[in-house]
Amino acid sequence: MSDERRRVLDLLAHGKITVDEADQLLRALGASSSQEDPTPAGAAPKKPRFIRINVHKPGVGGEAPEDVNIRVPLPFIKGGMRLGALLPGFIGQRVASRLRERGLDFDLSNLDPDAIEAVFRDLSEQGIDVDSSKAQVRITCE
Repeated sequence: MSDERRRVLDLLAHGKITVDEADQLLRALGASSSQEDPTPAGAAPKKPRFIRINVHKPGVGGEAPEDVNIRVPLPFIKGGMRLGALLPGFIGQRVASRLRERGLDFDLSNLDPDAIEAVFRDLSEQGIDVDSSKAQVRITCE
């Protein structure tokens, strides 16, 4: 990650700029860096190493705005997913049952490592943005 991008994220983390301002600055930095340093033809894109979750909750009714910036190493997440797949039968069934109660029909024992890697790779190119009246969330891989 470049120093400029890190500075923008630090400003965001300290509440000196808004999420929208940070997004604009990062897009401008991305455009200038892609023009200055294009990826050589045939070169593989960088493999993501971290998942980043930024949450911005605007201040309401005199409350101060809140910003949360979480950066988790991907090996930590992958290890947790593998651990979930190894849970003994009864515990694994309880976890799957709780997920189904919340509308997620998800079996941890059927995780495909290649599919997970593809999700992280796609997330590094696209990102996920959630914007509601109560908070803004951005999830990316870097």
